Amino acid sequence: MLKIISGKLKNSKIFFNKDIKPTKEIVKKSLFDLIGKKIFRSNCLDLFAGSGSLGFEAISRGANKIFFNDISLKNIKKIKKNCFRFGINNCSFFNFHYKDFFNKNKNLFDIIFIDPPYRIYNRKMLDYSLKILKKGGLIYLENNYNINFKNIKKIGKNGNVYYYLICS
Repeated sequence: MLKIISGKLKNSKIFFNKDIKPTKEIVKKSLFDLIGKKIFRSNCLDLFAGSGSLGFEAISRGANKIFFNDISLKNIKKIKKNCFRFGINNCSFFNFHYKDFFNKNKNLFDIIFIDPPYRIYNRKMLDYSLKILKKGGLIYLENNYNINFKNIKKIGKNGNVYYYLICS
């Protein structure tokens, strides 16, 4: 069972499609503990939304708006249903391949969550994300190999998965 850890939606169940592997709860808790008060009133992008877990946690903890993007329309529909169940309306939904999202996006973000299916991560994804990140913003990146990047604030590892918090 996947649930929201903290905030106004604490303990709310997140329903998601069975083919998704959401960020582990212990990792999500550590991530949001690190982000702390930066989440309050922030505009966030959940680039590979999947279950929407990271975006829902951000909303629950005081984010201003979440932009959910996922290539799977099935996932976006499930996220929309969860938003309706939670009574939240400060969300936007996009059903694009990440490259198409980057090409069409006109917004800047305070926080960007990048939790892609591991086989598709590439450096260009991170470089473009930095272009749409506000000054002082944060990127959370999860992937299955170690990267070297000058703005990394925090690195963690759980099994074969690496977690990064990157500053603009």
